[in-house]
Amino acid sequence: MLDVSVRDATDAFDHVLLGAPDLDVGIRWVEERTGVRAKFGGNHPGGGTCNALLSLGTGRYLEIIAPDPAQANVPDVRKLRELSSPSIIQWAIHTEDIAAAKSTVEAAGIKTVGPQPGSRQRPDGKALRWQTLEIEQTTPLVPFFIQWEAGSPHPSSDSPRLGTAKSLYFETPQPDELRRILHAAAVQADIRKSGVPRIALVVQTPRGEIEMS
Repeated sequence: MLDVSVRDATDAFDHVLLGAPDLDVGIRWVEERTGVRAKFGGNHPGGGTCNALLSLGTGRYLEIIAPDPAQANVPDVRKLRELSSPSIIQWAIHTEDIAAAKSTVEAAGIKTVGPQPGSRQRPDGKALRWQTLEIEQTTPLVPFFIQWEAGSPHPSSDSPRLGTAKSLYFETPQPDELRRILHAAAVQADIRKSGVPRIALVVQTPRGEIEMS
């Protein structure tokens, strides 16, 4: 079974996805605010996206994700091209046992999809491999689980250091539903009621504390 000890979202997250309509736009957006430039990570074959990465300390990172011009025919399922400016669109929970995570979440009556394998190749040729587990989206801001394959380098280990994640909080029209789903995933979080769904990440950067959402 999944370790039932409850983790705070700020400790449990593996990475936060900052969506952008264009990768260079996303990289500039972060650099202008923090003074730190993200490093190109690679492409997601068949996924239609590419990314750039920034470390938030051991085991945590910020992923700037955007449409890959070389995969223009792949559906834009995250609607990245529709974004008027970069914004946080998703987040992932780290797990060391994705099968147990699936069992535990489904035992609470919540549907999941996966686990599904994923991979990409870094510019240096090193392959990264992982598995993801999607949680049924009955309300906005629901995370997914990720388990990195043994021997696969974690993106936080060699990406430029953005800073330290101080907090990760959520605003949503359905706070109770999000709270219910996170409880099933053994995660607690600061969830506030708001008319517009929003994920907010507060980071201590070289230019001081900033909030991204």
